[in-house]
Amino acid sequence: MEQQPRIIATVINDVVYDQRMIRICSSLSSNYNVLLLGREKSEALTKQQVFKQKRLKFLLKKGPLFYLVYNIRVFFYLIFARYDIVHAVDLDTLPAGFFATKLRGKKLVYDAHEYFTEVPELINRPKVQNVWLTIEKFIIPKIKYAITVGGEIAKEYEKKYNVPFVVVRNCPVLIEQEMSTKSGAYLLYQGALNKGRGLEALIEAMQEIDIPLKIAGSGDLDEELKRLVDNFNIAEKVEFLGLLEPSQLPELTQNAFAGINVSENLGLSYYYSLNNKYFDYIQAGLPSITNPFPEYVALNNEFECCVFANANATEIAASVKLLLNDASLYTSLKKNCLLARQHLTWQLEEKKLITLYEAVTK
Repeated sequence: MEQQPRIIATVINDVVYDQRMIRICSSLSSNYNVLLLGREKSEALTKQQVFKQKRLKFLLKKGPLFYLVYNIRVFFYLIFARYDIVHAVDLDTLPAGFFATKLRGKKLVYDAHEYFTEVPELINRPKVQNVWLTIEKFIIPKIKYAITVGGEIAKEYEKKYNVPFVVVRNCPVLIEQEMSTKSGAYLLYQGALNKGRGLEALIEAMQEIDIPLKIAGSGDLDEELKRLVDNFNIAEKVEFLGLLEPSQLPELTQNAFAGINVSENLGLSYYYSLNNKYFDYIQAGLPSITNPFPEYVALNNEFECCVFANANATEIAASVKLLLNDASLYTSLKKNCLLARQHLTWQLEEKKLITLYEAVTK
């Protein structure tokens, strides 16, 4: 019996919480022997999956030395491991995958989850940004197979490096189930609590909003946001749920009133973003308050599942009040979500991933 080709997918995240990579590795496991190689960032135990998982431990957690150590360690892992293809996720894992596959004559697929050199953490640090730009300019033109999360990021990379990027969006798996037509009792933000996510403006807006907010996620701003809640004296309105596993999110999302997806325009990575949460809200039949960035505007022109607000307290509060006070609009958006969820599914997106891998393994 012919052995399945082996894939090692490298991520710098904790594999427990990386929804995109869980979907990608699950889809590829039908025809490939897949290992997801990530980092142990939490005490959570890995869940049984149809693919293998491995989490590396690091004493360093961040900074230039961490990225150097990470890539050296993953490089040596890939030098000795058995595989046919490396699926390198984002620029921070790409050097290890690129040099290991070159040395061993193996194949490489690059998966850009964001426009890495335009993330907020880099655009105000030109020296650090230039280091990553140098890596990007050296490696990406030499790549044959690449995917990314949205059309705008694909256009940017193709324009800069003349390398085609297949767009595989972060849509969830469609699960046929009875969907409630009633509105829930709280607002929901799910995702990382990091700079540029509009969270400070959201919390400020809660002073003017008469419905509670649940925040599911964790990040650099955990303590700062909790202090902000105390400063505004709105602790009874805002609940921090911490980092939840993917399996815990669907029920929480379905029972919400509206989802929050309002980032700040802190660089092209955010401006061209197309977040997991946007599609998760639609999958749950949940209207959202979303920033008017190009990808969301295009999708809303097609499906009309959200109202737009920039990342300031006044606009967020106004948008929430609009949904609370206009029952006809809210009902229309909710019905549109239930229709859109049939089209914005992983079952459709994975076909592009599988087609790409068929080309890789020819």
